[in-house]
Amino acid sequence: MKLLLVNPPYQIEKYYGRVAKLGFNFPPMAILCLAAYIRDKGHEVKAYDFQANEEDFFSLLDDFKPDVVGITCHTALVYSTIDLSKKIKQVLGACRIIVGGSHPSVRPQDLLAEGSIDIVVRGEGELTLLEILEYLEGKKNLPDILGITYRDESGALIANGDRPLIKDINTLPMPALDLLPHDRYRASPDMRVGKKVMMLSTARGCPYRCTFCAMKESFSQTYRSRSVENIFKEIDFYVQNYSADGLFIVDELFTANKKRVLEFCNLMIEKGYSKSISWWAQTRADCVDDEMLKVMRQAGCRMLSFGIESGVDRLLKSIRKNITIKQVKNAVKMVNKAGIDARGSFILGLPGETFSDSIRTILFGLSLPLQRLKFGLATPFPGTELWDIAVREGKIKENEDWDRFSLMAGYTKHEAPYVPQGRTSKQLRTLQLIGNFLFFIKPGTVISVLRYYASFGDFKGLLFSFKEFLKATFLRK
Repeated sequence: MKLLLVNPPYQIEKYYGRVAKLGFNFPPMAILCLAAYIRDKGHEVKAYDFQANEEDFFSLLDDFKPDVVGITCHTALVYSTIDLSKKIKQVLGACRIIVGGSHPSVRPQDLLAEGSIDIVVRGEGELTLLEILEYLEGKKNLPDILGITYRDESGALIANGDRPLIKDINTLPMPALDLLPHDRYRASPDMRVGKKVMMLSTARGCPYRCTFCAMKESFSQTYRSRSVENIFKEIDFYVQNYSADGLFIVDELFTANKKRVLEFCNLMIEKGYSKSISWWAQTRADCVDDEMLKVMRQAGCRMLSFGIESGVDRLLKSIRKNITIKQVKNAVKMVNKAGIDARGSFILGLPGETFSDSIRTILFGLSLPLQRLKFGLATPFPGTELWDIAVREGKIKENEDWDRFSLMAGYTKHEAPYVPQGRTSKQLRTLQLIGNFLFFIKPGTVISVLRYYASFGDFKGLLFSFKEFLKATFLRK
């Protein structure tokens, strides 16, 4: 069959507001992974990303005439996905439209309400999408396909059983990067580790259960990793075909398995990639040690990003982060000692957080020897326990406005997506602006940023980023 996979139009200004020009624009890896898998099964596949493709989408529709269009969707893309599906139906009435992603996996009814979307895929999509194509070929019955939600002939919502996760993700092909214009993507200034940065997924899932994270809805609180040999087939391909000099490892927790991290690093060194490739990864304060960090630095690791979240132990416990302030201090110190830049992300406005707690979190973030930092706002995405708390507290509306679900609401026209009891949206938005601004005018931060941009010879980019950050902080539209 002919399948078109789409990353729908995304008005980045709605989510990032005045810092939109500093945001990242990465390839939609979910649809590229799906594309590779379905293509390997003998179907004809194309991909289109409204953030990158320059050709007219509807001209592509007319030329390709797909049997099925699959659209990826997270919370910020709900309205865009519905609008696009209506337009596709107007052009290709007989075309089936399938939607998957984090939001429809949890709230399929939001996407199926309009009638233009035929089936929602819940959770991991490779096997499910293949079986949907087999159903359309007359080889399968719709009620037998696990992991989907749809409406029957009477209009009733039907949710088939959940699909088990793929046990061995080494069996999956590498993403079909050839289907999209890779030179149209960019990393944000605080994530950049090279001139040609490729995204790399070495594992799926996370074994932890933080209350603000919806990862467990997609991956059932599991952690499945690829073998190091399998990972390096992909890295070799990126080096040989894209001249990659940077890797952005997108795993939620790259350092979950120390033995695998050391194997990965030793092979980076053995192949000589440690001298030509810099890389960025995410971790936790309780998942690093001196030995691991030393080898990671030797292997080319340039930056590690910590989800720190709060500067108050009571709140870290309440959100089930299961780390302490002491562990955070020790971890950041170890990273700096190893010669790796440390990035910390924090959340303001957590349930039970007082004004004093917010100040403590900001001051804690500013006191740490971090080279990058971001203060976001607590956002109750569907599927998280934070969502459940917001519902109980009456903070979620029956006809919810999904555009307001932004971690960066302080820079947008929207109110804070969640406001703890006794607090105000204005207070949280102001604290977000102040916290981020105070960090980026610290002398240590300025020196770090200058050194960082100098390594790329990109002083023009530095001036642009500084100007846009000042405008975002002080100018109101």
